[in-house]
Amino acid sequence: MIRTLFTAWVATLALAIQAQGATLIRGDVGNKPLDDPGWPIGAASLVNHTGRIAWWEGPPFGGGQWHSECRGNAQALNAVLANFAKLDLKVKRVVVHDGAGHSFWIAPNREPEKFKEARIDWSLMVWESKNWEQLKKMPADFNPIDVSETSPPSQIDVYTAELRWSEVTVPPGIEVVDKRLEAHGFTHEDGIVLEGTVKAVSTDQPLAARVKVERLVPKEQGGYDYPLVAETQADAQGRWVLKKVPAGWFQVVIEASGFVPRIAGYVRLDEQPCWQSFQASLSPAVSVSGRVIDEKGQPLKDATVRLDNVEPKTGGRYETPSGYTAQTNADGRFQTNHVPEGSASVWVTKPGYIIPGLGRSIKTPASNLEFQMIRSASLLVTVDFQGKDRPEGYIIQMAPVGGEVIGSYGGSGNINAQQQMKFESIPPGAYVVRGRPNPGSVDQETEPVTVELKGGQAAEVTLRAK
Repeated sequence: MIRTLFTAWVATLALAIQAQGATLIRGDVGNKPLDDPGWPIGAASLVNHTGRIAWWEGPPFGGGQWHSECRGNAQALNAVLANFAKLDLKVKRVVVHDGAGHSFWIAPNREPEKFKEARIDWSLMVWESKNWEQLKKMPADFNPIDVSETSPPSQIDVYTAELRWSEVTVPPGIEVVDKRLEAHGFTHEDGIVLEGTVKAVSTDQPLAARVKVERLVPKEQGGYDYPLVAETQADAQGRWVLKKVPAGWFQVVIEASGFVPRIAGYVRLDEQPCWQSFQASLSPAVSVSGRVIDEKGQPLKDATVRLDNVEPKTGGRYETPSGYTAQTNADGRFQTNHVPEGSASVWVTKPGYIIPGLGRSIKTPASNLEFQMIRSASLLVTVDFQGKDRPEGYIIQMAPVGGEVIGSYGGSGNINAQQQMKFESIPPGAYVVRGRPNPGSVDQETEPVTVELKGGQAAEVTLRAK
């Protein structure tokens, strides 16, 4: 039975992907052959390898990236590599790792108690080309792919704990990336090794930046704490290295005076010795400022201005530890002084108000920006089960009359214990609301209810479950 790893139902603006399953990672254990949804010609035999113990499809936004997680010796892998080399793809890569691999599907959080069941010797990743092309056009904050790639990559990750790399033959035409400690001048006695380089975006010159490794610790009320675990200083050539890093889930943060701090990457490590590399480019800090007003042109205090899809001139996501937000003052004015030079999209939020559509795209630095908000609506949806048993999960879906389009408001969410779901900060307009069990089928949907929402008003509707 195919199952999903997680579902993230949220009430939000409809962005670029409206397909069902856009917020799902799905997969299963075992090697029952999968139907070919559009893999590269010849890849089906690799995805459906008899040594597969699990498979999964991601990423959460869009899908189309398929992973086959396998066990086997060097002879089995050599046969796989021979067929891999025949794929008509521009990017065919083999990445070699120290230690044992573990199935993401079986042990998604690298739980030690699952390692025996989850052990793998190699994993294959291939794309459906159309999905990769679609994701490449996504904004930086939603884009899970490497923007430096010019075509869909394919990759086999090999783990050498029980598979002898010396017995593996890689055919011509396949790039090999060796991430073993010995390939980078380290030994297993060095434990977990993190190293990298830092340079300036504007000059492409090395930076003697500060490097911090911070643990991600989930908080009970949501969010994370980030205690410092290790730190070092990059040298004059921008190089840095840390040995004997402990196991855990970390973010690597790069800082330098006059530059915007940047999260170079995330890593989840078990106790096995390994090598990880991080390359980061820092952008000089510039400012973004402006004001927020209401329909009458009056200033709005305490509106939150947030920058998303922040990209430096060189492209790619520029994530900073503290985020990019500012609050408006009594005059409706805001300013944030730690933004990379490049581009961003601006979103403005305030309870009871909204700016319809997508965030405004800007070039940074920017000054004298102006954003006008209008009164928003809210909608409380109640489900009447008419004396029948309520399903464990029941979802409410809301979309504009005429259907969802990019930039329109649409969303969904599960009802609470009072059989209700409340949508907030909705642009005025006509919407269609319906509900059904989650999981469930279309024939279990309620009759749709159309509601006209007005700014500054709260509306209520009742749906009658089938």
